[in-house]
Amino acid sequence: MLMKNKRFWGMSLLFSLLFLAAVGSAQTQDKNNSQSVSIQIVAYVPPTLRLNLDFSRDGNLQINGRIRGKEDSPNPSARNLSGGGSGRSDFDISAGATIIIGNASLFSNIPGSYSVIVHSSNGGYLRHSSSAAAATIPYQLMFGDRLSAAQQGSFRFALGGKAGKSGPDFPVALSFGALDAEEGDYSDSLSFSIIAG
Repeated sequence: MLMKNKRFWGMSLLFSLLFLAAVGSAQTQDKNNSQSVSIQIVAYVPPTLRLNLDFSRDGNLQINGRIRGKEDSPNPSARNLSGGGSGRSDFDISAGATIIIGNASLFSNIPGSYSVIVHSSNGGYLRHSSSAAAATIPYQLMFGDRLSAAQQGSFRFALGGKAGKSGPDFPVALSFGALDAEEGDYSDSLSFSIIAG
């Protein structure tokens, strides 16, 4: 009986040692097989400036105004300047008038400054359609709450900061002062762009 007990304890001790050795070996093996990996993800988001106009698909706009004679009656329907996005605007010109062209929206992921530049073919003047007449009408351009006179043939609006898709629209309008011009048709061509800096 004593022999059986010794054998039992001996076998128990042997199995315990084998068990501990197996567990220790498995843990050592796990430590040797496991590796720590660091992954660095780098993404490049390019600087983006985008100007959208609800009155022009390509950033160009032909504006056509008319000073009517005393016998002509104004045509209120001619004040619809959006033209369905066709890039053509027709309106009646009058002293002190502000003519809404439409709305501009912009997207910018640039934290710094940028400018909306509007080039005028006639240097900020509506020119009479008759080649014989040299009559012109000066005007200013409004972008949001900013008013600009043309300098060196362009209107410039300095802006800055990030602007998202849900940002506010900027109303775009022509503003006229006192008029001293003959009746007839007047026009200009505008080209809208946005640049960083």
